[in-house]
Amino acid sequence: MPHVFGSEHLKQTLSITLNKFVLLIFLFVIAYFGYEKYAFDNAEQIEASVLILTPQVNDIYFLDMRLLSNNLERKHKYRLAKVVSVTGNNVAIVYGRVFYQWKNSVVNRIKHDDLNNHNYFKLIPDYIPFSTIKKMKASGAIYLVKRPIQNKLYGKYVN
Repeated sequence: MPHVFGSEHLKQTLSITLNKFVLLIFLFVIAYFGYEKYAFDNAEQIEASVLILTPQVNDIYFLDMRLLSNNLERKHKYRLAKVVSVTGNNVAIVYGRVFYQWKNSVVNRIKHDDLNNHNYFKLIPDYIPFSTIKKMKASGAIYLVKRPIQNKLYGKYVN
């Protein structure tokens, strides 16, 4: 009979050790994906800093409207803008007609082909000095800049 009690004790110890091992692996996986997300966001911000210094036609600016205007409703936080002309010290941008409540909503709407609509952006451009564009990026009002490659952004066409 004594060997029965010994084997039960061994099973419990093995079970606790296995649980700790699984928990440790789970924590490593979470840490890995967290680091990947951080590295991806950091690379996007570096790319945005480079693109803001060399604006080109069709660049897409992701705007945090709370930092640009004080009289916004609670749900009107984020918006897109598109560069339509770069002349001398001015950058001409047109704003999107739609406001978004969350940052990920902006990317999701691009992935669902909203920018391909001909009337997504307003027709009247806003001419902003290049120095103001840099200040907007530094303050976080422009939180991301993307340049379409072969007229595609996130796999969808941009008009």
